[in-house]
Amino acid sequence: MKQVFVSQNLIEVEMHKELLEQAGIQCMIKNQRSSGLAGEIPFVEIFPELWVLQEQDYDQARQLLEEETELPPMNQDFWTCSGCGERHEGQFGVCWKCGQGKTSA
Repeated sequence: MKQVFVSQNLIEVEMHKELLEQAGIQCMIKNQRSSGLAGEIPFVEIFPELWVLQEQDYDQARQLLEEETELPPMNQDFWTCSGCGERHEGQFGVCWKCGQGKTSA
């Protein structure tokens, strides 16, 4: 067994576990119910941990988790106000600076 992920957020650990299981990687969560020990032992020792059962799955599991946490590229549209030249993100339809509406190109 080898640890691949740890977080204070159990839901995040469970989501990662589901991702790995969908990829056919056997894994388990340790410290799933240890929050009741908070204050009696150091808090970092009670964080939920995700472990792969087979060490040969470790590299694939790490790669999947890294891909999961990468931010998607921003394919955001921008437009420039024809009234004042201010640049705006695509979801805005009116210029904040001069009030000119977005024109279609």
